Amino acid sequence: MKRHLALALLLSNFLSLQPVFAESLQTSCEQLFQAQDDRASLQTTETATARPSESLKFKTEVDLNQFTGISFLAMMKEQVKPLLDKYAEDGFTVASVEDVVAALDKVSSKVKSQALKAAGGLESLKKVVTALQGQNVNLYNLPEKIAAAHVPGVNRYSLSTFLSLASGGGVALRLNETDVSYNVNYGIGRQAKDEMTGRSFGEGPEHLADDASDKSYLQSLQRYFSSETLNTNEFYKSLLQILTNSDASGLKKVSSDGQSVMSDFLAIYVAEQDRHLMSDLSKHAWDVALLEVTLLSAFHAGQSKFMVMFGGQLVDKVPKQAPGGEPRTDLRDANMTDWWQFSSNPDPASKNRSGINVTKKDFRALGSVISDYMRKEHADLVQNVERHFPQAKAGGNIFQKLSDFLISKAAPRSLSNAEELATDFGAFLDMVRQEANNITTQRLQLQMSLQAAPGN
Repeated sequence: MKRHLALALLLSNFLSLQPVFAESLQTSCEQLFQAQDDRASLQTTETATARPSESLKFKTEVDLNQFTGISFLAMMKEQVKPLLDKYAEDGFTVASVEDVVAALDKVSSKVKSQALKAAGGLESLKKVVTALQGQNVNLYNLPEKIAAAHVPGVNRYSLSTFLSLASGGGVALRLNETDVSYNVNYGIGRQAKDEMTGRSFGEGPEHLADDASDKSYLQSLQRYFSSETLNTNEFYKSLLQILTNSDASGLKKVSSDGQSVMSDFLAIYVAEQDRHLMSDLSKHAWDVALLEVTLLSAFHAGQSKFMVMFGGQLVDKVPKQAPGGEPRTDLRDANMTDWWQFSSNPDPASKNRSGINVTKKDFRALGSVISDYMRKEHADLVQNVERHFPQAKAGGNIFQKLSDFLISKAAPRSLSNAEELATDFGAFLDMVRQEANNITTQRLQLQMSLQAAPGN
């Protein structure tokens, strides 16, 4: 009833406008409330795989819950990054042929396929490892050592990642008995393009170690918030407990598919935060972009029809993605992967650069739209959140306020009220989900009024 009243009011406000705008608005709202939700049609990229009797063997493992009481950023600065830096300097020992082959069955089918392709097949993989087993290597010299094995058809760069993973040549960050991220081949930040190094592999209850890309993570996130097991409050509260207090105990309240999404998030987040820390948080803020878009998915979880901010407008159709400078005229239905884009720079050296941070202007715009609505309609929830950021200016984007608070040089090492912040922001996001259609309607109304204004 509330939804239909909002629609009726919206249409009545615009019947006096030019007919073309009223008709367009009616069509948009009918699509919003009546169209079949096609989000579940996203194809699963990795089917659930039975867990192995034992996980990958990593000599260096950090148990997150041993550091409960400090923020995730502090834990990264004080524990994980120094350990990854040590591997970059001191290297690791290449595992035996037997252990490397066994590792093929302890990773996702995608990672296994990529490893065998990079090696040119299982027998070629064995030949390379036979030549290297027992040697000390690091991320910088391993590709050359692979090439020196003189095995035809080997992609030395792609294979170096798997050999590091299979050899336990990095840091495993454990959340609990089933959720872990494996992090290998990260530079320190002293050499050119060190921020491009490293891979992190997330393992959860429903998948083995997998190097989720930004796009595949966004797909799995959309599948989760389209599923019957979604619990917005518990999922985001658990995530924020991890980020504010290095406390993963809340994961037990999240479904197994939600935990697997969380392990993918943490794997990518560790990767991006390590790269951000290479510059002492002065550039490469890819962890910020990942966090804000992940939190915005609470809004998408409540939409009857998926709509994304693109070019400053909330739309349900977007151009198909293409490298910078290439034509983007064909439209398709919007989905979560549209928060990932190619650079718009047509220069050959830059056109294929991509990431979530490319959409910063749009995800910040949507965050502001949601924040303004919630500040007006649910002031109590907003006040509960903003009391945790006493130094921030009044008003503005609440999502950005949280990321600024958690990821900056001024971020507190520990928060005495971490549990309250996680609870308050979780409740805020759950209401965002419930209000998503009303927020969408109000935004469409504004867009149409601006289009109908004289001079447009």
